[in-house]
Amino acid sequence: MDSTPEMTMQLTIDCAHPQLMVEFWAEALGYVQEPPPAGHASWRAYWQDLGVADEELPPGSGDLPESIIDPTGRGPRIWL
Repeated sequence: MDSTPEMTMQLTIDCAHPQLMVEFWAEALGYVQEPPPAGHASWRAYWQDLGVADEELPPGSGDLPESIIDPTGRGPRIWL
């Protein structure tokens, strides 16, 4: 049995309009928008639950997904 830990990777891309890029790259790569964690209506609600202050969340931040994931689980998570 191989005891080598599985390597995971995330790619972060800085951009001015993440929601537009999420739509484009999800379509281009065959990815899907990453849903918020269970029990949270949005990523914003999740971040607030973790204690991120409202002043650290720009208007609209987290209201729509800003990350995409490979539905097969093989590709990296991409956060825009």
